Parts: sequence; C-alpha cells; structure tokens
Amino acid sequence: MPRLTLRTLLAYIDDTLEPDQARDLGKKVADSEEAKKLIERIKKVTRRRGLTTPVPASGDDHASDPNTVAEYLSDMLSRQEVRDLEERCMGSDVHLAEVAACHQILTLVLTEPVRVPPTANQRMYKLVEAPASDPARKPGKAIPVGRTLPPSPDQPDTDDPDAALLLGMQRYSSNAKSGRWKLVGAVGAIAAMLALAVVMALPQHQPKAPEISAVEMARGPVVPIPDPGKGASGLPVTPMPKPLAPKGDSTPVKKVEPVEPKKLEPITPPKDPKIDPPNLEDFKPLAGQEIVGKLDTPNVIVLSRGLEPTAKWNRLGLEGKNVVRANDTVMALPGYVAEVKLDSGVLVTLWGNTPELVSMKSMVMQSRVRFHPPAGRMDADLTLETGRIYLTATKPAGAKVRVRIDSQIWDITLPDEKTDVLVQSSSGYVPGAAYARDGGDPPRTEARLVVTRGTASLSLPKRFKDYELATWSEYIWDSTAGKPDEPHPAHKEEVYADRVPFQPDEAVARSIQRVFFEASEDFADPTAIRLLLKERLYADPSEEFKPGMTRADIAHLLFPTQWAAYSQAAIANGPDASDLLKELLDLLRSESRAFARQAAVIALSSWVAQAPGNTELLYNTMVEKGWLGEDGTGKKDADVIAHLLRGHSSAAMKSPAKLDELIGLLNHEHIAVREAALGNLLAYYADADTFMNRILVETDVANRERDREGADKMRLKAWEAFLSAWKTQADVMRKKMADEAKKD
Repeated sequence: MPRLTLRTLLAYIDDTLEPDQARDLGKKVADSEEAKKLIERIKKVTRRRGLTTPVPASGDDHASDPNTVAEYLSDMLSRQEVRDLEERCMGSDVHLAEVAACHQILTLVLTEPVRVPPTANQRMYKLVEAPASDPARKPGKAIPVGRTLPPSPDQPDTDDPDAALLLGMQRYSSNAKSGRWKLVGAVGAIAAMLALAVVMALPQHQPKAPEISAVEMARGPVVPIPDPGKGASGLPVTPMPKPLAPKGDSTPVKKVEPVEPKKLEPITPPKDPKIDPPNLEDFKPLAGQEIVGKLDTPNVIVLSRGLEPTAKWNRLGLEGKNVVRANDTVMALPGYVAEVKLDSGVLVTLWGNTPELVSMKSMVMQSRVRFHPPAGRMDADLTLETGRIYLTATKPAGAKVRVRIDSQIWDITLPDEKTDVLVQSSSGYVPGAAYARDGGDPPRTEARLVVTRGTASLSLPKRFKDYELATWSEYIWDSTAGKPDEPHPAHKEEVYADRVPFQPDEAVARSIQRVFFEASEDFADPTAIRLLLKERLYADPSEEFKPGMTRADIAHLLFPTQWAAYSQAAIANGPDASDLLKELLDLLRSESRAFARQAAVIALSSWVAQAPGNTELLYNTMVEKGWLGEDGTGKKDADVIAHLLRGHSSAAMKSPAKLDELIGLLNHEHIAVREAALGNLLAYYADADTFMNRILVETDVANRERDREGADKMRLKAWEAFLSAWKTQADVMRKKMADEAKKD
C-alpha cells in the first residue's frame, strides 16, 4: 500500500498510479485532512499566475536546482535529500509549483504521442550542419523514447503557418481521400440498416397454424401397442425370410453369437477427508529463490542468510537491498521490530525483544522466519523458527496464511484488513529434565496463536480441526503435552501483545532505544555483524561510572554489551557457531563485569534449546577452550555448566535437595559455574526484578570502592553478603516447599 508522500500525491493527482494503488491511496487521502489540504494547495499554485521559477539562494541550495527536481521525480535522490526537498516544497509555493508542474508536464509528454509539424522538423535538423545532420533523413518505424512522432508522407501538414497553433493535433485537411470515402461508406451503411429496420417493422402475413401443436410434436407420434402374434394394425405377423447367401458364394452364413455385456467395475466413493489421512506432500514448502516481498521498516537490524551451508548473515535495508527471497532465513535481532510486506499483500511483523524490555515466562528474543512461495489458495507460506510475528492482511478481501512451527501446520484465515494475529514459538528445556550431551529429553517447544484484533479462522489440516477465534482467543500447542489444547480466552497479562516492546521506566526505555539506534547507525557494512557485536561485547564501561548516576544512565552504559550477547547467540547457528560461542564463554568468566556474565547466561540458555545438538557443541567448545582445566575436572565442570544452562531445577519441583545443590554451587571455584547457578536461581526460583536490582547494587559498590584501598576486599565482602542473603532466602523457599508438599 503506497504511503502518503508528496511524490505519491502527485502521481495520484496526475492519475499515473495502478488501479489498486490509486484506490488504496484514495482511502488514505479521504481519511487525512492534511492530504486534502495539500492537494488543494497543489492545484492552486499550479494555476496561479506570476509565480517565478526557484532561484538558488546560495551554493548549498540544492532544492532550487532544476537537476535536483529532475532527480527527485526520477526517484534518484537519497532519503535525506528527498526529505530536504519535500520540506522546502511544504514551505514554498514556488518550489511546490515547480515540482508539481514538472510532474504534470512529464506525465503528458511520456503518456501521449505528439506530432511535430514537418517544417519544424526540418528546421530542427537544419540547426546542425551536414554530415552530422541530414534534413532529408527518413524516420524509422519505431516510436522514439519521447513518444514524439515525425510526420509521415501519407499525412503531410501542408498549411504550416497554422501548425504551431494545433499543439500536435491533426488537421482535417491532412486526412487522405480514402479516409473521406470511409466516412461516406459508414454513413451509407447506417442508412441501409435503418431502412431494413423499417421494412421489418411493417405488418406481414401470419403463417398458417400447424396441424399438430408443439406439445404434441414434442411427445412424438402415437404408436399402437400390437397384440401378440399380430402386427401394428392387428393383422397376423408374417415371419421374416432367412437371409440368403450372395450368388456364387457357397459359404454358409455364420451364426452371430450374442455378446455378453461387459461387467462394470464398482464405483469407488470419494474419500472422506475427515476419515482418511491428508496427503502430506501437499504440506511441503515449495523450493525456489524468487522474490516474495521486501523489508518495509527503516533503521532496524534485520539479517538474511541464504540456503547454502556456508552462507553468512547479511543486513537487509542497506544500499536499497531490502528484497526478501523465498526460503532464505530472515531474522530481526533482539529488540528490533520490523515489517516485511509480501507481494501477495500480507504484512508480517517480526517482533524482537530483550529481558530488559519485556520479562516473559516463555522468553522470546530474536524473531527468525523463512518465507516460502505460496501454493494453491494460500497468500503466504512461512516457517516460524523462533520468536514472535504478527500477521495482518492489507487488502479488504483478507488473506490466508500457512504457518509452520516444528511439526505443526496452521492455516490461518484473516477475513479483512482489520484483523491482527500474533504467532509465537519458544523453545526451552524443562527444568529438572535428565541431562545428556547427545540425545536425552528434547527441548520443549511451545507455539501460541492469539487474535489481538478482529476475528480469525484456524484450520489444522493434519488434525482435521477448524476453529473460529474471536478477539483475545488463544490456541496453544505444546510439544511435551499428550493432548493438544483447545482454544480458550487469552490472559492479556501473560501475552504482552503490544507491537513495540516496552519498559515500565520511561527514562530507561529511552536509553535502551538509543542503544538500538546507535547500533543501526554504526552497522554500515552489510556483512560486518560480527565486528559490530564484538566491539560491544568487549566494551568495559567501568571507567565511565560516576557517583549519582541514574538507572537510565547505567542502562545506556551496560545495555550495549547485554544486547550484543543476546544477538551473538541469535546468529550462532551456522558453520561458525563454535567461534561465536567462544566469545560468549569469555563473557561468562569476566571477573569485573557482572552484567556481562549474566547476559551471557541468558543468551546461552536461550541458544542451547534452539537445536538438539547444541548441548554437545557447547560442551566441546568449553573443553577446547581449556579454561575450566585440562584434566577430567574441567570436563566435569563443562557438564555442570551445560546442565545449569539447560535448567538444573525449579521451585515447581518442590525439591529442597536440588535447591541446596544450587546454593552450594554459588561458592564454586570457577566463576562460570557460580554465574550459571545464579542464573538458574534467578530464572526458576526468584522474582523477575532480582537480576536488575543485583546489577544496580554491584555497580554502586564497584563505583564507590574502586578508588579506595582494599577495593577487592570490599567486593569480596559484598559477594559474601549476597551469598548469605541467598542462603537465607533458600531457608524461606525450603519451608514453603515443605508446606506445599503437606497440602498435596
């Protein structure tokens, strides 16, 4: 759907848009008072007399340059130059009239062929001397680019003195005699047809009535039923003589045996789709690399990667390269919200998030999708690998979208453009599940569909189920559940369905958004995502801390590293995944940056559940680094960290022994083990705000004590106090578990 800009309004006024685009833009104009006023202003300034052409006020006044106007109308200016020119037109009638008049003239010149008087054509050729110009040159048959047609020999414009007044129109005198005779013939044909019509209208002799009515004729002749042994007239039937053989041929006549009727095969009734299983071939995504849509949101980091095993991530939206190809992986990094508009008219919003923006029970961060060529009656076909998307139809007729999540296939019908559907996929290991490097219990995948606006239909072709979903209806599929759930009312407080992730503290939210904008501005090379993240992963803002800093200031210093950790885990799913993991593991053992360690724990916990083989890859990477120890102790600690990142235990297990194990690991000799154990406690035992409060306390302690003598001792004392607080909290949790166990 075209947006309301000066260029689209000019195209709308001059009627150069496609019918669908003109209709969509007309609706927007009808709903916008500013657009109506601008259209009226354009019409007035183009008719006003006395307006001069723009005169450059200085050497930097590019908006008054005719070449700039030409490049603007040809869509060759940069985004900033377009913005500057349009702002100048909004504030100057002279500039607005110049752009609008040029657009109108180009529309007429490029859409209507123009005839040039012959003498004018000869004068133009005579301006350049031979041999560069030949006035007697005969024009070719092809229509020139400017659609200006030269005079033809059979239609000369002889009365040239008045040719300049015709503005390209033909004279009556330029028509050939054959054209005049055709006109006379057409008049004669019309007169003959009128005469024939009059003759047919005169009364004629009526035809004689038929002897048999049409009804009787339709029934056919009446044949009397003969009596047995008698003919049709009631007389005895004369037997027919036997056929004689032809003369001269003594061959006896063969007796013709009766042919038995061919047995017909029984007709097989059509299969009942409610009984017979569907053809799974119909649900396979189509292959191909054709363009299916484009990224329609600026200043966001959206990556794309091809099907090749060695393909690398590239950023979309740079240098005008915003097309989305079928079967490529498209990902919005954590925290970014981006719209992908498909050619079929379906709008897919990729929703990125971070724990600092929205803390969710089923954590989603990056949004990763693969778009497929739609087949049959579908308007869109996509695979949601992880994260959240929103589906919206941009056409009044609505759209049908096929969404693939894990082993599930959902066919979603959006009846009109007033319906929004949220689709989300998240994976994670169930805390307390049996640990195994390879195999074992697979991660749990939860798929969720919520209608946030309007109504929608959900069809499950593999289950032969159809549902009509009202606003705030929800359907959930769980890979570990034995029986699929049925649609039910959604809990709004658990969904967090806002299109833009929010942070309750407005000042902190602005600081975080600043980090997103700065990262987008610094990401100028489409292939430099690793360099961008590495710079932020290793940034140490400790020297920038000052007494009395607000939460917003602290967030602006710490969040770049946290966001880089989440994004590093998001792209660590290709051939270079092991190298990317090593940088996250370096964060996990950072002595001075507690915020970086915890961000690494969250990132690795999310990453390890994305694929079944990730646990083994994480273990091998930790062993190869060697910083856990070269002997068997190091391998044992690697297993402990992997187990903690998958989810060691939770309060829901009501196991005091498991809780004591985690509290004991808080005092482990390796900081990576301590931080992973703390992450497990924060995720499955404590409140959501505990992590942020802990960061602020440790940052304040480090800030106040770093310049004093014995700073390390003070930090150690702070850690011992923190550990003591957890032990006290564990006693409270243990008592609560015992009370709940008695109730059960």
